Amino acid sequence: MIWIRGARLKTLPLAIAPVLIGASLAWRDAGERRVAVAVLCGFVALLLQIAANFANDYSDGIRGTDAGRAIAGEQLSRGPARLVASGVNPKKVLVAAGICALAACLCGLAVIALTGYWWFILVGIACLAAGWFYVGGKHPYGYHYLGEVFVFIFFGLVATCGTMFALSGAITPDGLLGGSAAGLVAVAVLCVNNLRDIESDSNHGKHTWMTAMGRQNGTVFTIAILIISALIALHHLLQSSIYATNSIPLIAIIAILCAAQIAASYAIARKTYRRALPLCSLDSLTVAAIFVLSTMLA
Repeated sequence: MIWIRGARLKTLPLAIAPVLIGASLAWRDAGERRVAVAVLCGFVALLLQIAANFANDYSDGIRGTDAGRAIAGEQLSRGPARLVASGVNPKKVLVAAGICALAACLCGLAVIALTGYWWFILVGIACLAAGWFYVGGKHPYGYHYLGEVFVFIFFGLVATCGTMFALSGAITPDGLLGGSAAGLVAVAVLCVNNLRDIESDSNHGKHTWMTAMGRQNGTVFTIAILIISALIALHHLLQSSIYATNSIPLIAIIAILCAAQIAASYAIARKTYRRALPLCSLDSLTVAAIFVLSTMLA
């Protein structure tokens, strides 16, 4: 149970959403093995994120950034419990990260075998490096205002466009827009996490966009990028032929998106970060659903 919580299941929709967007946009141009390739891309994204979550737990734990985030003291903490802070041997957490990363690599090699795109190995190495050096190493970029930038790139553009290219051998402007929408939601989730930990991060020298903006400006910024991600998804929806032929599904999709946006934004504004974080994560699936449905029903 502790290890499941350490994987941070509430954040895993962020790994699935860009794969769904990329797969839906490339589906009609994909080859015979599109199901296998899409599923393997999903496993790569999921396993890499779980590996990164364990690696972050390890690195922040040994630095003391997660002090006070123990299982027994979870109700007193603003955030979820962490493994190393709870007394789990840091080496075991690091091994868990390594196992997940290895499994992701095996799935990635399977994608390469099916597609023939051997240069994906370089993309995989970049993803592994980004996951580790976020808060790992002597000079983690997540402590120097770059975490949000890399989250946008890897949880948005790389995951979406990588899936799209694996399936169809091409990246379209819609793919870049879809990747941007997914990346903005991922940044919003990171911002919610950093808003929750803004005092702790400041005390431990972890510099994020939220520590720079402050709680009030950071709250406005986080809600704004959620709205922008929704507008990108709506733009794609209104550009598709579903707009002209399926008015009822269109209204339903827009209503669901608006409800998800309002719920997440309200939780952020109320500073109920425990509720806001999973709501923002689920919002990524709502954005992905718009791309999937508008593409499949068109």
